[in-house]
This record gives sequence, structure tokens and C-alpha cells, in this order.
Amino acid sequence: MMYEVKHKTVYKYQSPVSLCHNIVFQVGANNSLQEINSSICTIDPEPNYMMEREDFFENKYLYFSVQKVHKNLIVESISQITVDQPFWLDIIPSETPTWESVVKSLRSIDTSNDIRQFYLESPYVTFLKDIRAYALKSFTPNRPIMEAMLELNNRIYSDFTFTPGFTEISTPLEEVFKHKKGVCQDYAHFGLACVRSIGLSARYVSGYIETIPPPGKPKLAGADASHAWMSLYIPNVGWVEFDATNNLLVADQHIRVAKGRDFSDVVPLKGIVYSGGGQHMDVTVDVTRIG
Repeated sequence: MMYEVKHKTVYKYQSPVSLCHNIVFQVGANNSLQEINSSICTIDPEPNYMMEREDFFENKYLYFSVQKVHKNLIVESISQITVDQPFWLDIIPSETPTWESVVKSLRSIDTSNDIRQFYLESPYVTFLKDIRAYALKSFTPNRPIMEAMLELNNRIYSDFTFTPGFTEISTPLEEVFKHKKGVCQDYAHFGLACVRSIGLSARYVSGYIETIPPPGKPKLAGADASHAWMSLYIPNVGWVEFDATNNLLVADQHIRVAKGRDFSDVVPLKGIVYSGGGQHMDVTVDVTRIG
């Protein structure tokens, strides 16, 4: 599938800003699952300095600084991306290794630290009381890992209520677990906490998902948003992606931007501003299938 993604962020500052430094994670990289056909990022006011870089997790990001007085900042990225059907759709879940054998292999010296680092806690993914017990309801003894993960994915989808506005990024995972409400980043963080608490490696994936309107209804411009899901490491298979928000084994409707331990590693736009007042932010995202 080919998609066009438009992501626009507008900051309005209460007081003039004299200087800002920012990094942008809004355009993914080419990999075995997708190809970036074109991408452009426009910034107003025009930056004094701008450079594309790569972070520790091999994500592409844009760094820029605006070194002149301004009261508004507009960042808009437009990309065209071809997404392929992922290899894991051909895997038979019942034929994957048991999750206990995967835990054992992750502790082996033969497993790289690039994989092992993702079974640890991180800023937004903590091992709460009772979270291991929640995970083990799906990860029963000697169960194939992918079969267990699909069930966990389904349980999170069924037990939690998608509730925009109930949480913000600073809301502790404990509150999300207690009320079982949140948005996609909460679902992803909770899923990560579940599988990491039993010793498995999993990472946070940020990006976009195509939104399909109900039959007969037009697609609303700006109705989409940044999305988040998780990927689980399976030896001899690789990283397999699961979307608990939509109860999906990820196929070709997900567009990847960045991966990391959690949201803190892949914030779409963050930075530092020098100003004497507050700010207001508006974000719109449109994902359109074009081929």
C-alpha cells in the first residue's frame, strides 16, 4: 500500500520566543517493511540551522534551531510511503517457540545487548504490582510465544477503554492500569510492561495508522493522529508487531516512524524554548491511501 502522511504542529506562544532548539521524529526510514518515496519538512519561521541525524536506536530525526524572535512556530512534514505486508503474517503462532525458552535465550551471551536492553524497565514502563500476574494469564506454561502474545493483545483491547483526554504523557502507568483507560501510547506502555515483567524483550513503535471511515461516511481531514504500538522479539523470527489499541497483528496499514524503549525516546516534536510565557499547541495528522 502507498500512503501520504501529513503531520502539522502549530505552537502559539504567549510571549515572544528568542531562541528554540527542537528535534522532530515524523519521517521514518527505509527498511524491509516500508520505503520512503519522498519526504519534506517545512518550518516557519525558517530555521537558522537544520540537520538530519540518527539516534542510538538508528531512528532518523531532524534537528533545527530558530535563533530569532518569533511568536508562532509551524512544523509540517509531508511524506509518501510504500508499506509492504510484513513477514510475520505467514507465521503460524502455534509453531513459534515457547515463551520460557525465549526468556532463557535472552539471558544467553549469544544474544546481543541491542535486543537484551528491551527487557528492562524504562522511564514510562515500570513493573507494577500485579502486572506480571496479568501477563501470566496469557503466558501460561510452555505456551508458544506468539500465541500467548496474541491473546494478551486481545485481553488488553477488551479490558481497556480507549478514552482520549483521560490521560496525558505524565500520567503514571499505575493509573492507567487502575482505571483501564487511556490512548494508544498507554496501551503500548502497558503491553510492554506486561511482557518485560516476565523477561521478554519488547520495544515501543511510533508512527501512523490508516483510518478507515464507516461505510458511506467521508474521511475527516485531521481525524488521524500519531499512533503507537509494540514489537516483541522472537528468536529466529525477529521483531513482530502487535497493536493492542485495535487488537491487530500489524499488517500494511501501519506506517513506522521510530522505535525505542518507550514514548520518551521518540516524541514526535520536542525541544527547548527561551520565553517568558506559556504556549498552546495544535496538532493535525492526515493519513491518505494513494495507491
